[in-house]
Amino acid sequence: MASESAKQKPVVKFGNAAGASLDTVKKAPEETQQQFHSVSSKGDSLKLVGEEVLSCKSKDDLKTNLPKAIVVKKNLKKDVEILYESFKNFEKTHDNPQEIKEFKHACNTVIRAAQKSHSAIKDKVYTIYDKKK
Repeated sequence: MASESAKQKPVVKFGNAAGASLDTVKKAPEETQQQFHSVSSKGDSLKLVGEEVLSCKSKDDLKTNLPKAIVVKKNLKKDVEILYESFKNFEKTHDNPQEIKEFKHACNTVIRAAQKSHSAIKDKVYTIYDKKK
């Protein structure tokens, strides 16, 4: 049975609480849930504007599309910081270690997806400007 579930790993869809069920997210306080969803939706936005940046072929294209990505990334960074503080409070006040672990996994999943988009954008900028990392 364990090998079957390992084979049937759920497909991680960007920003959708990935591996954690929404039930886990719903067990967090309302404010923490809102922060989670804010990070998730801004992660979706970063992926969308990131796709525009990734399709750029020149510096001029980049100058048009990159500012949106920068704004989303800055807002996302603030939300991640707030989510982290909310999670810490949830961790201190919640009494079910499994639910804490699942919620932490959900948070990490949406954050990692956003980081992946950010890295792709950064790589594209470096490629177009011919800079080394």
